[in-house]
Amino acid sequence: MRRLMNLNLRVKLNIIFTAIVLIPLMILGLFSFQKSAGMMQEQISEGELERMRQIEKSMSFFIKDVEQLSMYMYRNSLLQDILLKPGSRGDTEKFQDYQQINGLFETLLSSKKWGVKIYVIGLNGDRYFTGDYIPMNYDRYLERWGIFRKANQANGNVAWDAQYSIRKMESQEVVLSAGRLLKHIKTDEKLGYLVIDILDSAVADIYQTVRGFSGSTFYLLDDMGYVISSFPDKSAVGTNLQHPELDRILQREEGYFKADWNGSPHIMVYNTVKSTGFKMVSVIPFSLIAEKTSIIRNFTIVLACMGLLVAIWLAYLLSATVTRPLTQLTGLMTKVESGHLDVRFNPKYQDDVGRLGRSFDRMTQRLNDLIRESYEKQVRLRESELKALQAQINPHFLYNTLETVNWLAKMKGVAEISRIVVSLAEMLRYSINKTKDMVTVGEDMRHIQNYLAIQSIRYRDKFDMTIEVDEDARSCLIPTLMLQPLIENAIVHGLEAKLEKGILHVRIQKAGGMLRIAITDDGVGIGEEQLAEIRRREFRVPQRGHTGIGLENVIKRLYIYFGEQAEFTIQSEKGKGTRIELGIPAGTSGGIKHDQDDDR
Repeated sequence: MRRLMNLNLRVKLNIIFTAIVLIPLMILGLFSFQKSAGMMQEQISEGELERMRQIEKSMSFFIKDVEQLSMYMYRNSLLQDILLKPGSRGDTEKFQDYQQINGLFETLLSSKKWGVKIYVIGLNGDRYFTGDYIPMNYDRYLERWGIFRKANQANGNVAWDAQYSIRKMESQEVVLSAGRLLKHIKTDEKLGYLVIDILDSAVADIYQTVRGFSGSTFYLLDDMGYVISSFPDKSAVGTNLQHPELDRILQREEGYFKADWNGSPHIMVYNTVKSTGFKMVSVIPFSLIAEKTSIIRNFTIVLACMGLLVAIWLAYLLSATVTRPLTQLTGLMTKVESGHLDVRFNPKYQDDVGRLGRSFDRMTQRLNDLIRESYEKQVRLRESELKALQAQINPHFLYNTLETVNWLAKMKGVAEISRIVVSLAEMLRYSINKTKDMVTVGEDMRHIQNYLAIQSIRYRDKFDMTIEVDEDARSCLIPTLMLQPLIENAIVHGLEAKLEKGILHVRIQKAGGMLRIAITDDGVGIGEEQLAEIRRREFRVPQRGHTGIGLENVIKRLYIYFGEQAEFTIQSEKGKGTRIELGIPAGTSGGIKHDQDDDR
């Protein structure tokens, strides 16, 4: 299964499409073959049964002819007069009677091809027969034997008897006998017996005139299941048809079924000769039917092979249609992987592949934009760093100078000047010693305290300052010198112009994975028009050549470091004050680290 999943999409589609067509085709072919084979078996069985119906009609006509022949002789006055004569009459008269009866036989048998032998056994001792001799069984009167017993039981009607022991007469086999008790028409006196032996050739002519299934075996059975005649194999004549389904054949009028015969499957078709109750059975080897169904099987296989070839061809075309744009898209992705972001798929259709192609085009365009934007941010950041370095006019010299002023102020006893100088020196040290872009909130708060110490002396009793910093927020990182410009902006533009004493409040807390900073003043506020202008400004991409500081510069730095994760809102009302809120990811270094050497 894993090997199949590792194949390319086109091969998978070819396999799947071929299987989708081949499996139903095989099932349909198998079903069609089995159905056709069943129909073929049904057709052959019905055809054989119809043949037996025709044989039954011919057999009934033949038996009726034999019965009419016996009835004619039964009522023949010449035969009755001769059988009434005494057996002691003279030889001359007996010879004349013999010639008359033989003439009668010749007249009867010359009218059609009978295939029978006729015997008249008189109770007066007369014997008349066709052919050269009379069988030993008919040579004397045996009233309790065979056909004579049945003729006596029939009492003048025709009685039938099968000859189970094969007896040859003139190279012909006798298989069936019809007997009738001869009686005087007027007095009902017994005169003798009429026996008509039917040869196997006569019976065979009947069922061979209707052409049967080649390779089948035909059996004619009596009402006990003994074989009267068979074709082409004669060995079963006189034996009982040994088969588990014999009772079924004897009890039903006609039908067919599949059964084993001598260890192999056969179709057995049977019918009944209504005038005698004899059964006709045709046994057809199933292998002969299979030979005919093999034609259907071979035809089905040829159709399946043709269907498979068509399925493979269609699968090839369909898979090529489906995978061609995917192959093209894969090639474009390879180019993107090697750095060519200017490639485009340009889909023509609105299907799934088309939507995928459009997503790919948007992705490459977005990658291109992000790379260009990142590059521009890097350039702007480097420019800002360069300008900051340019602004440091020998900062260590300034720091040392401030230390000198501090000592002079202490020597002169001017404490306020000393505090201002110390705070300014700490601010200068904070500015020139920072070799990274990010500092903790705690570090930046110390810088803010120094800045406010200077401003409290400048704006004596001008405003009250409160700072609230949650303990878990002190370790969070923020960009260096981010808060001072915002606080300075609130003092200069909000509180300085206010006549009354103002309030400046700074709140820093960590919430929901974000560091939240709020700077609020109750200064003069910002007008609606100016506030709208501030909100409309685009701070995310710094403008070349812009050197402004304060609010705009802080916001630009925020978006450089944190991108879409940065949050900025400003609320203000004229005469009531201003509130600025910032949000950055808590505990994240954010932007690009810049390692610098101290200029000391």
